Amino acid sequence: MLKSNEIRTVTFDKTMRGYRCEDVEAFLRKVADQIDEQEATIADLDKKLQILAQRIEGYRADEDTLKTALLNAQRLGENVIHEAKQKAESVLREASLKAESLTEQAKGQVLEQKMELERVQSEVAHFKASVLSLYKSHIESLSTLPGNEEEESEEQEQPEQQIEELLEQETVMVEDPEAEEQQDDPEKFEEE
Repeated sequence: MLKSNEIRTVTFDKTMRGYRCEDVEAFLRKVADQIDEQEATIADLDKKLQILAQRIEGYRADEDTLKTALLNAQRLGENVIHEAKQKAESVLREASLKAESLTEQAKGQVLEQKMELERVQSEVAHFKASVLSLYKSHIESLSTLPGNEEEESEEQEQPEQQIEELLEQETVMVEDPEAEEQQDDPEKFEEE
């Protein structure tokens, strides 16, 4: 590309039928001035281009930073979700194990209570049998004693009534837990 100084300093050989020198020189100056203006415009555009290129580099750096931040945020979110799921599964496992343990304990307590109930019922039946046996032997020994037959018949009726009352009380004791206190003290029954 031609420079404006080259255009200004160019010389042509003079011939007879050539152009007028003043016109050619004026045209060359005009062309040189336009080239100067265009070079200034090009220099100005180069500066602007460099500024825009720097901004683009800045934007690219910001874009990379934003991409990195976005990726980090996504990873952090995925980690939080993963940890939350693991914690939820752990809590559910612990709750399930605790529920199973409590269920087993409750079943064990129910079994113990059933065994205790059977034991108490067995003791009640044994106590009932021993009291009945005691009253029968008492009635038999009273009936063998010599004495007034009217008194004997009254005495026999009274123990039989006591036996019936005792049977009713034992039935109540099995159904009513407060009656167990009476069951534990057989002397109270004899006093009644």
